[in-house]
Amino acid sequence: MQTTLPYKPINNEEQEAEQGTLFFRKIVTKFFGLWPWMIISVAVCVGLAFVYLKLSFPAYRIHASVLVQDDKKSTNFGEAGLLEDFGLLGKSTVDNEAEIFKSRALMEEVVKKLQLNTKYFVSGKVKTTEIYHTSPVTLRFLKVLQDTSFAPAQYQLRFSKSSVTNFTLSAGEQKYTGRLGDTLHLPEGDAVVTPGPGFAKWQADLPLTITITPLDNVVQQYMAAMKVEIPNKQVSVIYLTLNSSIPNKGEAILNALISAYMQANVNDKNRIADSTMKFIADRLRLVTGELSGIEKDIERFKTDNKLTDLAAQSNLLLQNTSEYARQQTTQEVQLSVVQALEQFLSNNMNNERVVPSSLVMQDANFIALVQRYNEMQLQRDKTLMSLTPNHPTVVTMNEQLRNLRTELLSSISSVRKGIEISVAELQKRTSGFEGQISKVPAKERAFLDFSRQQAIKQELYLFLLKKMEETAISKSATIANARIIDEAKADGSPFSPKRGLIALSGLLAGLILPFLFSFGKDLLNNKVDTTESISALTHAPILGEIGHNSEKSAVVISMKSRQLIAEQFRSLRTNIKFLLPSPNQKTILVTSSMSGEGKSFLSINLCATLALAGKKVILLELDLRKPKITENLHLQKQGFTNYMIAADDDWRPWIQPSGTAENFDVLSSGPLPPNPTELLMLPRMTSFFNELKECYDYIVIDSPPAGMVTDAEIMASFADATFYIVRHRLTYKQQISLIEKFYRKNSMPKINIIINDVQYKKTAYGYGYGYGYGYGYGLYEETPAKKNGKKIHHRLMKK
Repeated sequence: MQTTLPYKPINNEEQEAEQGTLFFRKIVTKFFGLWPWMIISVAVCVGLAFVYLKLSFPAYRIHASVLVQDDKKSTNFGEAGLLEDFGLLGKSTVDNEAEIFKSRALMEEVVKKLQLNTKYFVSGKVKTTEIYHTSPVTLRFLKVLQDTSFAPAQYQLRFSKSSVTNFTLSAGEQKYTGRLGDTLHLPEGDAVVTPGPGFAKWQADLPLTITITPLDNVVQQYMAAMKVEIPNKQVSVIYLTLNSSIPNKGEAILNALISAYMQANVNDKNRIADSTMKFIADRLRLVTGELSGIEKDIERFKTDNKLTDLAAQSNLLLQNTSEYARQQTTQEVQLSVVQALEQFLSNNMNNERVVPSSLVMQDANFIALVQRYNEMQLQRDKTLMSLTPNHPTVVTMNEQLRNLRTELLSSISSVRKGIEISVAELQKRTSGFEGQISKVPAKERAFLDFSRQQAIKQELYLFLLKKMEETAISKSATIANARIIDEAKADGSPFSPKRGLIALSGLLAGLILPFLFSFGKDLLNNKVDTTESISALTHAPILGEIGHNSEKSAVVISMKSRQLIAEQFRSLRTNIKFLLPSPNQKTILVTSSMSGEGKSFLSINLCATLALAGKKVILLELDLRKPKITENLHLQKQGFTNYMIAADDDWRPWIQPSGTAENFDVLSSGPLPPNPTELLMLPRMTSFFNELKECYDYIVIDSPPAGMVTDAEIMASFADATFYIVRHRLTYKQQISLIEKFYRKNSMPKINIIINDVQYKKTAYGYGYGYGYGYGYGLYEETPAKKNGKKIHHRLMKK
């Protein structure tokens, strides 16, 4: 009757504690095993970190801040209130001004002004470094390089040994020679080389590398390196940050950018003032001509009629008509101005010029409408700095401007009609005085008409002259809508690379990489390497371990042998007594998952070990598909198959002595049969094994791999215990699941795992394998062939 070890579930807490202990031991063992590699890895990684720091270019952050006028936040700069009264200060918001700072047009202006597309480099011992304020020469193109189609060019400048003012500029095979101040005809354009700030301190034999980059590339580079932020919505401050490897160059770029922004802002305001002044000047010329004509008419009238003083004659009439005349004059002045503005707007209906707003001060609605129009016009101009004319935002602004111009014309028309009605009413009221005027002599009446026209033109002339002076004063006091809070200033230390962090990263990488490599190697390893990898996949006990056989002979056990592998077989023999305590339990089945795991080797030496202990042992070579025992022991190829097909039931004639031990017999497989499975299922097998048990103390069956054919499962019915061979670093981990399957199903009796061909290596605890499980305490010596005197430790693992 077959007996098997019952399946016992493992307590989860105990298993977790054991796994934690094993993992900790694994880490400690790896540390002691990898410390030479860790030292090398740390040295290499830290060295690479310092090489990186040496080769990398430091990057600095340059900061600047600007306060802009924001009407929503009531930001005002003193004189701005006066300019607003004149209608010359456009309204702005901090968000719009931030977008202007991001515009490509503004950065392109800075690149052109500073000629940032030309860079200067000096070669050092390790790397080539860009220089800015210390360049010995300055290469400036006579015309700005607008063409972006040319590829970046690189020139090398060398000074002549005979004269420091002579130089050679070379690019490949092309060379240009000249003196400082000469014009060079380069493929990119005409350029002039002049002495730079570092000319006096420059070493004449040191070459200088000059690179020329297309304008668009440089603009895109600096736009990407700049950040514009509004940190707080409660204030109208804009923070500008630029990343640059040269601090003073970054400061110059940011300062130039702010200067260009403020100048553009002033130019926008001056456009409004210039437009107003031009309109007033045109009107002044017209009014001056009309006033001069009226005065000449009065002079001619007096001369022709010989008149000297008409005041006494018309005093009474003037007193009666003065009030209405004054009101009518005022209305006529406004009507004249309104008509002039209406004509101005009609003539410039499709023009994008701003509208002067300081001439008509009597109608508040009209002034507000003009200010809205001018603000929209300025906002459109600012938007065009960062957007194209076909952008939806610009198209919307154009539509709004057209609507505002229509509203302006409509408003002016309404104002004009109102004034005309007022004038007509005043004329109607003065008609009552016509009777009195008719009494005045015709000459005096004609003179009165001339005087009235003169007063109107004179008042209009004085009004325009006053506005001309006000506009001129306001233009001279024009300021930008921004004020610099902090000029560009670079940080004292670079933000990249972080030297401490990189050095620490190199140290940590040096410490971690050996572990990562080792654990990665273990993770990718799909073959059995440690006892833990077996125990994690199956509950079947591990009975013993057999080391690597470095000898060519298949038999490693003898009476005088003291090798480690011989002692391991003796330990296995001892464990068999505990595994098969009953005298009736004699049969051992040896199998594995695949060919080449050492079943035949272990079967031969196990039998030899038992025979040396005085036991009578027989080895059955029942691997009828690929037998190896006959060849290894140099036996005749006759045995089991001959017996199974013979008419005689006597198996003894087919038994052969092994030649290794006195009580060790072998029944070889014999000729390879065409139907090995059916041969093993013959009824004769039962009587055969019963007779063997009567004659021998132990029966060892060398069977085919259980993971490939069913022969081993068939022979398991005759066995009392199963030795499942797992070869170190050969058996796949997924094949261990087959052992677990047999163990759970009890399809093979008393399955015990034997690890074969263990590859030992020196560890922190002696000689072992896997993660440092050593063997013994130095009780056993190696064979005489190994004269190094090392002691081999041995440890037997079992459950």
